This record gives sequence, C-alpha cells and structure tokens, in this order.
Amino acid sequence: MIQQLRNQMVLAAMMAQSNRAENRMGIVTSYDPGTASARVRLQPEDPADPARSLTGWMPVATAWVGNGWGIDAPVSPGDQVEVQFVGGDIENGVICARLFSDLARPTGAQSGEFFLTHASGSRLQFHNDGTVTLISSGTLVSQAPQWNHTGPVQIDGALLVTQTITGQAGMAVSGNNGTGNSMSISGNTQFSGQVSANGHRIDDTHRHTGVQPGSGNTGSVA
Repeated sequence: MIQQLRNQMVLAAMMAQSNRAENRMGIVTSYDPGTASARVRLQPEDPADPARSLTGWMPVATAWVGNGWGIDAPVSPGDQVEVQFVGGDIENGVICARLFSDLARPTGAQSGEFFLTHASGSRLQFHNDGTVTLISSGTLVSQAPQWNHTGPVQIDGALLVTQTITGQAGMAVSGNNGTGNSMSISGNTQFSGQVSANGHRIDDTHRHTGVQPGSGNTGSVA
C-alpha cells in the first residue's frame, strides 16, 4: 500500500514536470529598443514546424535599471542567449544571459580582467596589472562642471584650449611648433617679473652697451 502511494506521487511529479518549461538556448531574431524586448528562435528548432520555435516579445534582463538611467546594452539579431521561464510558464519567458559562440568570439580578457568593447573598435579595458586602457575609434566627448586630475599628463598630439590657461607651478616649452620656434605668441603680452633672453635681462631694468648722445643706435643688451 505504501509503495503504491509512493509510485503515484512519483508519477504525479513527473507529469507536473512535463508541463513546465525548462530553460532554453536561442538565437535573437529582432529587438525593440523602445521596450527593451526581443524575439528569439529557440534551439533546436522544431523541424516539423520551424515557426513554432519563434517566441513572442520577451524582456531582456540587465544588471542595473532606473527611469531613464541604468545599463543599456541591447541584444542584437544573431546573439546566442539563454531564456528562462518564470515559474516554468512558457508565457513568462525572460532573456537572462548572452553567450559567446564560434561566430561571436570573446575579446581576450583574462580571469580577473574586465573588457568593454564596441563593434567599432572603441574599448575600455581593466587589466590585471592595474593599468586601464581607453581607446575611441571616433571623437571622445567628456563634459563635467570641473575635472580634477592628480598626476602627470602626457599628450602625444596637438592641444587646443579655447579659454584661459592658468599655470601655478611654472612652464617649460621645447621643440618645434612648425614655425622653427618652440613657441609663437600672437597678440599683446604682459609680464610681471624678470624677463631674460639668452642670458640677458630684457625687462624694464635691462641695460644697453655703447650708449651715446644723439641719433645713433645703442649697442647690444648688456
């Protein structure tokens, strides 16, 4: 009697399980950015009725959501994804994960690293040695009320500043700016303090040699 009851319980559990939708793999066919939802063709397809393998619109899960803010990284047609069915209900599918495949290869991040890479080639990489790489294949736009940085800054390229430059720890300029000079100034220039050129004072206290009365020229700067 007890064994018969156990068999009936097992049979009931198996029947209930057969009606539950299991997690499935699938391929994204379309995406709606307005609702952050996608349609997926579940794998493997039903050879007798391929249309049966195509789901309706399902929400795409993300790690951070808010009203107008959060992580927005949509799926793309062709992405391989995992679909979970809440409560085992085939009508309550959610796209929960994306997977690399033979067609969509990983970007080479090692264990402990984090790479964020766009199809254009732009990327942000956090490496295990502590270095961070930021590369943009197009214009990089940055905006903030104030940008504070601690440490040296090295720029390999032209620098254009459209507002006042204020320096508080001196300035050293060398090289050739394309005119044969290390620095070219266009416009009025005002100095406060001593000004020297080639070892000679050229500010308001400088002196000339060979000063003589009349209309003759003075000598060189002393």
